[in-house]
Amino acid sequence: MRLTECLESVLKEQRPHCLPALLANYREHGVVPTQGSSGVAGLVGCSNAKLSTSKTKFDGLCVLSVLVKDSSTEVFQQHCLSWLRSLQQVIQAPAPGPTARLAVGVLADLLQYSSMLPELAREVGLTWLLGLLTSLLGLQAECELTALEGIAACMTHYPRACGSLRDKLAAFFLARITSSDPATQEMACRCYGRLPCLGGALERGVGTSRAEAWANQLHCLLASANSTLAQIYQGAEAEGTVSYEGPGVELSFPALDEADPLLLLELQHRYRAACLALQHTLSVDPQCAVVVPVRQLLNLVCRALSVGPKSLGVRGDDSMRLLVLPAVHSNTLTVLSALITGVRGGMVQYAGVLQKVFSQTISAWTPASETSGGQQKAFSSVRVALYSTLGLWVQVGGASASLLQGSPTHSELLFSHLLGDVSPGAEGVKGLMTFTSKRSQPLLGPNDLHLQEVMTSPRGPDFSNE
Repeated sequence: MRLTECLESVLKEQRPHCLPALLANYREHGVVPTQGSSGVAGLVGCSNAKLSTSKTKFDGLCVLSVLVKDSSTEVFQQHCLSWLRSLQQVIQAPAPGPTARLAVGVLADLLQYSSMLPELAREVGLTWLLGLLTSLLGLQAECELTALEGIAACMTHYPRACGSLRDKLAAFFLARITSSDPATQEMACRCYGRLPCLGGALERGVGTSRAEAWANQLHCLLASANSTLAQIYQGAEAEGTVSYEGPGVELSFPALDEADPLLLLELQHRYRAACLALQHTLSVDPQCAVVVPVRQLLNLVCRALSVGPKSLGVRGDDSMRLLVLPAVHSNTLTVLSALITGVRGGMVQYAGVLQKVFSQTISAWTPASETSGGQQKAFSSVRVALYSTLGLWVQVGGASASLLQGSPTHSELLFSHLLGDVSPGAEGVKGLMTFTSKRSQPLLGPNDLHLQEVMTSPRGPDFSNE
């Protein structure tokens, strides 16, 4: 109580620069969970008072963050709904970016903890979620990332309550899935991947509808990714390339200017969005039995990786295709990683296909042997992505991965690249030998001779008299 009273008195001094350290020190004592509602009433009142004034909203949110995270279950249940109301008011009113971000961060914690208390979760889901989502969707344009983070928290902890706004949310995500800001695009794709998990509170046959929505979303993303890839690789694909043939309908992306000299760069950005959405859709748990279109996903992977640097020229559009090709392959490998993680042992029947994909791709992105040092980083991002996916496949498939078995051509090729990449180059060995020769002199000074004698003694150091 004395600590809390001390904190309250300091909070009244209106020194915001001291607030973070002050609250961190207070949390270190762990006194909030041990006090009942009467013990923290002063802090609650202080937080409410600061939240009611525009100049001190940020301070009030800092105190509220501590209360949400550290208060006892009794206190949390007593004040949860009033805290929700305060947070919604902060989100609805125009506020600086840091204040809006902090409000959404506190909201995410509050939704997480309230979802663990059945009675409170029912009240929040039925009464508050739609209003919160509407407020988040109405945030100003410069707070798009903050809005997406708040919506992601609502969808994660209260998926059923968000179902009635599914179409509105889908349109909101699709409008931002090709954002030029990587963080916004990533979060929009993450939210889009959770759409199949949403459902109405009175929905019947939830498992069936979720499975259908999940499969339909995957097929629509596959159709979009294949269509975008066909535009990127126009004229560069071999005859007989397998295109997508499935029930999916392409997403309604905005039209692009065909005469734009940077058209291929825009298409590569759109392909990244489709791959990210595929990755997050495959990673989400729909909480029901689903059928993964493995063959169509593998066809996309093989199609994207079949065009390598050697397949393209260096003139005209081919030079631009060559420029965006590393990003296309890296994004495709994220889809393959998500597929392996999701299907796991079911991918064993495609071990031969994966072996071929790995060996051909690593060969395509192996730079020519360099004669001078400092030139060994060509294609490093693609190779790192490939080895990461390969390591994941070995971890999942185990002995059944068959990377060094099966086709001798691909296994030998893959093994030779693995050995080459783990072996140091001649320049590295030469540099190491030079460094070792320079360090041949003892590093101990004259004052360290006793220590040297003790440490090299057959008996070792003797600390019995210390």
